[in-house]
This record gives sequence, structure tokens and C-alpha cells, in this order.
Amino acid sequence: MKGNVTSVWLELLGGLLVVLGVLLAWLAFTLANQTIDPNLEKNLMRVRVDLPGFLEGVARQLSVAAAWMAGVGAVLFFGAGYLVWVFRVLLGLAALFALGVWAWLALGWA
Repeated sequence: MKGNVTSVWLELLGGLLVVLGVLLAWLAFTLANQTIDPNLEKNLMRVRVDLPGFLEGVARQLSVAAAWMAGVGAVLFFGAGYLVWVFRVLLGLAALFALGVWAWLALGWA
């Protein structure tokens, strides 16, 4: 399949999303493995702040965002040519539908 400008831009966007997903996954991994000073943890527990639990929750949410971002990026990167083809078919069908409605109304079939 020959490349075109649209598929190149979709591949670029997909690659960027994959890289950002990897960076978010690395941040989630770093937060999940963060060691906390025992004195700080004890003092925060006095005011009912669970810092390890908070960091784990943030790490989980970041990992979900990273997985989605990398997955969408991979679909865009590897399927850019197919996505452009699907968009062209859908736009063609939409144009045929618009012309059909115009003809239906113009010929008085309504």
C-alpha cells in the first residue's frame, strides 16, 4: 500500500502516543516502588494520611492511562493506512447518502 501524507501523520501521532504511554508507565512504576521514610509515614498516619496507599492509587490510575495511550498509539501507528482507507469509505458513503437525500427531495418523492 502506498503511503500518503495522512497516514504519515497518523503514524507520527501513534508513535508519539506510544512514547507518552511508555513515559507514563515508567512514572507509574516509579511511584509504585517509591520508598517512604518510616518517620514520615508514622507522622502522616497520625493525621490519617495513607501516603503509600495514595501513591499506589495514583500509580494504578497512571498505569491505566499509559496502557490506553500506548494501545491507541499502536493502533494508529500500525493501522494508519487501513484507518485512512476506512475513513475514505465512510466519507464516500456519507457523500452518497447526502446526494441521495438531495435527489429524493428534488424529485419530489418526499
